[in-house]
Amino acid sequence: MSGFKFEIKGADAAIKRTEALVKKARANAQDALNGFGESVARDAKRLAPGDEGHLKGSINSKPGNLSVTVTVGVNYGAYLEFGTRKYAAKYVATLPTDWQSYAATFKGKGTGSMDEFIQNIMEWVRRKGIGAMTTSSGNASSSKSSLDQQQQAAYWIALNILQNGIRPHPFLYPAIYQTGHLKELKKQLQNIFK
Repeated sequence: MSGFKFEIKGADAAIKRTEALVKKARANAQDALNGFGESVARDAKRLAPGDEGHLKGSINSKPGNLSVTVTVGVNYGAYLEFGTRKYAAKYVATLPTDWQSYAATFKGKGTGSMDEFIQNIMEWVRRKGIGAMTTSSGNASSSKSSLDQQQQAAYWIALNILQNGIRPHPFLYPAIYQTGHLKELKKQLQNIFK
Protein backbone atom coordinates (compact mmCIF):
# COMPACT_ATOMS: atom_id res chain seq x y z
CA MET A 1 0.00 0.00 0.00
CA SER A 2 1.40 3.43 -0.84
CA GLY A 3 0.95 6.54 1.31
CA PHE A 4 -0.92 9.70 0.66
CA LYS A 5 0.96 12.92 0.20
CA PHE A 6 -0.61 16.04 1.68
CA GLU A 7 0.60 19.42 0.57
CA ILE A 8 -0.41 22.85 1.72
CA LYS A 9 -0.39 25.13 -1.25
CA GLY A 10 1.16 28.52 -0.58
CA ALA A 11 2.81 27.44 2.69
CA ASP A 12 6.26 28.58 1.58
CA ALA A 13 4.94 32.02 0.67
CA ALA A 14 3.07 32.27 3.98
CA ILE A 15 6.19 31.29 5.91
CA LYS A 16 8.25 33.91 4.06
CA ARG A 17 5.61 36.57 4.82
CA THR A 18 5.61 35.53 8.48
CA GLU A 19 9.42 35.69 8.62
CA ALA A 20 9.33 39.16 7.05
CA LEU A 21 6.74 40.28 9.61
CA VAL A 22 8.86 38.91 12.47
CA LYS A 23 11.97 40.64 11.09
CA LYS A 24 10.08 43.94 10.78
CA ALA A 25 8.61 43.57 14.30
CA ARG A 26 12.10 42.91 15.74
CA ALA A 27 13.50 45.99 13.98
CA ASN A 28 10.60 48.17 15.16
CA ALA A 29 10.93 46.84 18.71
CA GLN A 30 14.67 47.58 18.69
CA ASP A 31 13.99 51.09 17.37
CA ALA A 32 11.50 51.63 20.22
CA LEU A 33 14.04 50.34 22.76
CA ASN A 34 16.78 52.55 21.29
CA GLY A 35 14.52 55.61 21.51
CA PHE A 36 13.65 54.71 25.10
CA GLY A 37 17.33 54.33 26.02
CA GLU A 38 18.29 57.63 24.41
CA SER A 39 15.43 59.44 26.16
CA VAL A 40 16.32 57.94 29.54
CA ALA A 41 20.02 58.79 29.09
CA ARG A 42 19.15 62.37 28.07
CA ASP A 43 16.88 62.86 31.09
CA ALA A 44 19.32 61.16 33.47
CA LYS A 45 22.01 63.61 32.31
CA ARG A 46 19.61 66.48 32.90
CA LEU A 47 18.72 65.21 36.40
CA ALA A 48 22.23 64.17 37.47
CA PRO A 49 24.07 66.42 39.89
CA GLY A 50 26.86 68.24 38.12
CA ASP A 51 30.10 69.56 39.45
CA GLU A 52 32.72 68.99 36.77
CA GLY A 53 30.40 67.06 34.45
CA HIS A 54 32.10 63.66 34.76
CA LEU A 55 28.90 61.94 35.89
CA LYS A 56 26.71 63.54 33.23
CA GLY A 57 29.27 62.81 30.53
CA SER A 58 29.44 59.14 31.54
CA ILE A 59 25.72 58.42 31.06
CA ASN A 60 25.08 56.61 27.78
CA SER A 61 22.59 54.38 26.03
CA LYS A 62 23.87 51.16 24.43
CA PRO A 63 21.59 49.15 22.14
CA GLY A 64 21.68 45.36 22.30
CA ASN A 65 19.79 42.50 20.71
CA LEU A 66 16.18 43.37 21.54
CA SER A 67 17.52 45.26 24.53
CA VAL A 68 18.99 48.56 25.55
CA THR A 69 21.27 49.37 28.46
CA VAL A 70 21.66 52.80 30.02
CA THR A 71 25.07 52.94 31.64
CA VAL A 72 26.69 55.24 34.16
CA GLY A 73 30.44 55.09 33.65
CA VAL A 74 31.77 56.62 36.87
CA ASN A 75 32.33 54.49 39.95
CA TYR A 76 30.54 56.93 42.27
CA GLY A 77 27.32 57.11 40.23
CA ALA A 78 25.46 54.63 42.43
CA TYR A 79 26.42 56.53 45.58
CA LEU A 80 24.94 59.71 44.15
CA GLU A 81 21.84 57.89 42.87
CA PHE A 82 21.08 56.05 46.13
CA GLY A 83 22.99 58.06 48.73
CA THR A 84 25.10 56.43 51.43
CA ARG A 85 24.67 55.32 55.02
CA LYS A 86 21.49 56.48 56.78
CA TYR A 87 20.35 58.47 53.74
CA ALA A 88 20.67 55.43 51.48
CA ALA A 89 18.85 53.21 53.95
CA LYS A 90 15.92 55.61 54.12
CA TYR A 91 15.71 56.27 50.36
CA VAL A 92 16.35 52.74 49.08
CA ALA A 93 13.55 51.41 51.31
CA THR A 94 11.09 53.49 49.24
CA LEU A 95 12.15 51.88 45.94
CA PRO A 96 10.67 48.78 44.28
CA THR A 97 12.24 45.47 45.31
CA ASP A 98 14.28 45.05 42.12
CA TRP A 99 15.87 48.49 42.62
CA GLN A 100 16.50 47.72 46.30
CA SER A 101 18.37 44.58 45.23
CA TYR A 102 20.32 46.56 42.63
CA ALA A 103 21.25 49.23 45.19
CA ALA A 104 22.42 46.53 47.61
CA THR A 105 25.07 45.41 45.10
CA PHE A 106 26.92 48.69 45.75
CA LYS A 107 26.79 48.55 49.54
CA GLY A 108 30.28 48.51 51.02
CA LYS A 109 31.96 48.56 47.60
CA GLY A 110 33.75 51.88 48.05
CA THR A 111 37.41 51.95 47.11
CA GLY A 112 40.27 54.26 47.86
CA SER A 113 42.09 55.43 50.94
CA MET A 114 41.12 58.08 53.46
CA ASP A 115 43.85 60.33 52.04
CA GLU A 116 42.35 60.00 48.53
CA PHE A 117 38.91 60.69 49.92
CA ILE A 118 40.03 63.86 51.71
CA GLN A 119 41.98 64.94 48.62
CA ASN A 120 38.87 64.57 46.45
CA ILE A 121 36.87 66.57 48.98
CA MET A 122 39.68 69.16 49.04
CA GLU A 123 39.51 69.54 45.26
CA TRP A 124 35.75 70.04 45.53
CA VAL A 125 36.19 72.57 48.35
CA ARG A 126 38.65 74.53 46.19
CA ARG A 127 36.31 74.54 43.18
CA LYS A 128 33.47 75.78 45.37
CA GLY A 129 35.63 78.26 47.30
CA ILE A 130 34.54 76.79 50.64
CA GLY A 131 36.61 78.07 53.54
CA ALA A 132 38.81 80.22 51.34
CA MET A 133 39.83 83.65 52.49
CA THR A 134 39.33 86.38 49.97
CA THR A 135 41.68 89.07 48.82
CA SER A 136 40.76 92.75 48.85
CA SER A 137 39.71 92.34 45.20
CA GLY A 138 37.27 89.58 46.20
CA ASN A 139 39.22 86.67 44.70
CA ALA A 140 40.06 83.50 46.62
CA SER A 141 43.32 83.88 48.48
CA SER A 142 46.14 81.45 47.81
CA SER A 143 47.80 82.18 51.17
CA LYS A 144 48.90 79.39 53.49
CA SER A 145 46.25 80.32 56.07
CA SER A 146 43.54 80.22 53.38
CA LEU A 147 44.78 76.81 52.23
CA ASP A 148 44.82 75.62 55.86
CA GLN A 149 41.19 76.72 56.27
CA GLN A 150 40.19 74.88 53.11
CA GLN A 151 42.00 71.73 54.27
CA GLN A 152 40.24 71.94 57.60
CA ALA A 153 36.88 72.39 55.83
CA ALA A 154 37.64 69.37 53.61
CA TYR A 155 38.55 67.28 56.66
CA TRP A 156 35.31 68.16 58.48
CA ILE A 157 33.18 67.58 55.38
CA ALA A 158 34.86 64.20 54.85
CA LEU A 159 34.29 63.27 58.50
CA ASN A 160 30.63 64.27 58.25
CA ILE A 161 30.21 62.15 55.10
CA LEU A 162 31.86 59.16 56.79
CA GLN A 163 29.62 59.48 59.84
CA ASN A 164 26.33 60.37 58.20
CA GLY A 165 26.66 59.58 54.50
CA ILE A 166 25.47 61.66 51.58
CA ARG A 167 21.91 62.36 50.56
CA PRO A 168 20.66 60.62 47.44
CA HIS A 169 20.46 62.58 44.20
CA PRO A 170 18.35 60.24 42.06
CA PHE A 171 18.80 60.72 38.36
CA LEU A 172 18.49 57.30 36.69
CA TYR A 173 15.41 55.99 38.49
CA PRO A 174 13.33 59.14 37.85
CA ALA A 175 14.56 59.26 34.24
CA ILE A 176 13.03 55.81 33.74
CA TYR A 177 9.90 55.89 35.87
CA GLN A 178 8.86 59.49 36.36
CA THR A 179 9.22 60.89 32.85
CA GLY A 180 6.66 58.73 31.06
CA HIS A 181 9.31 57.07 28.89
CA LEU A 182 8.54 53.58 30.20
CA LYS A 183 4.81 54.02 29.67
CA GLU A 184 5.48 55.21 26.10
CA LEU A 185 7.78 52.25 25.44
CA LYS A 186 5.13 49.80 26.62
CA LYS A 187 2.55 51.47 24.37
CA GLN A 188 4.90 51.31 21.37
CA LEU A 189 5.70 47.63 21.98
CA GLN A 190 2.01 46.77 22.33
CA ASN A 191 1.29 48.45 19.00
CA ILE A 192 4.16 46.60 17.31
CA PHE A 193 3.03 43.19 18.53
CA LYS A 194 -0.72 43.58 18.01
